[in-house]
Amino acid sequence: MNAARMVAATDVSVLLLGEPGSGKSSLAREIHIASPRYTDRFPADCFHEFACTGAREGELGTFIEGITAARATLYLSEVSELCAEDQARLINLLARQDFAAQPLPLRIIAGSTQDLASLAQQGRFRRDLYQRLCVVPLEVPPLRERVLDIPLLTEHFIALAVSRHGLAAPWFKAGAERLLRRYHWPGNLRELANLCERLVILLPGAEIGPENLPPEVRRGEASSGPSSGFELPPQGIDLNSLEAELIRQALSLAGGNKSRAARLLGLTRDTLLYRLQKHLIPG
Repeated sequence: MNAARMVAATDVSVLLLGEPGSGKSSLAREIHIASPRYTDRFPADCFHEFACTGAREGELGTFIEGITAARATLYLSEVSELCAEDQARLINLLARQDFAAQPLPLRIIAGSTQDLASLAQQGRFRRDLYQRLCVVPLEVPPLRERVLDIPLLTEHFIALAVSRHGLAAPWFKAGAERLLRRYHWPGNLRELANLCERLVILLPGAEIGPENLPPEVRRGEASSGPSSGFELPPQGIDLNSLEAELIRQALSLAGGNKSRAARLLGLTRDTLLYRLQKHLIPG
């Protein structure tokens, strides 16, 4: 993602939006590795784990000083699940960036499967914390929207499993590869990684055919559903222009209400805001 590479060079807070298992934590780590602080720590969820132990203020302060002294990039995998007390602690930590003579050398990347903007409107998530975390929102697409990446991802996960278990790599017949591309992958990258590891363990060095894949992949269960009624014309389409036009129509139908327009498009409000920026559509 070009946006991820661009934001890696900065220290701003990043909000990663996507379905469970879509690769938000992996992208967060890649942003950290591509940043100037790549040699420093990358603690994941330790703030949430520490705060939830009922630590006293002094203990929490010691913890915070420890991670900031290390110029850490702190990743919160499901920030929407932070309780009110933890949200308050986190906003207090971020507020120190504004008033300290030397800003804390801490970068926060947060991930969420929830629509934080809606949660903030409902009073279930602090609006001030949402604004601080959502400096740069990045959408992590589900695996079903990355069909062309599946062969490369499969090769990657097979290689990881081979290295982990010291076994020979299996390989896929064309029919099995077609089924992998056709499947809907409700569990996203995590589901694909689990499948690859299972195949390495159970069929090391073997040829993988359709009969070796799980029943739901063979049947394409998760991809079944009503037809959209849309058929791609032989000459193709300009997908970016079509997406921008659909967004404009949704905004018009919703009278400019972004939350309603997002619902019309089957998107979260955060995702719609990201795509408004992407297409330079006035909000």
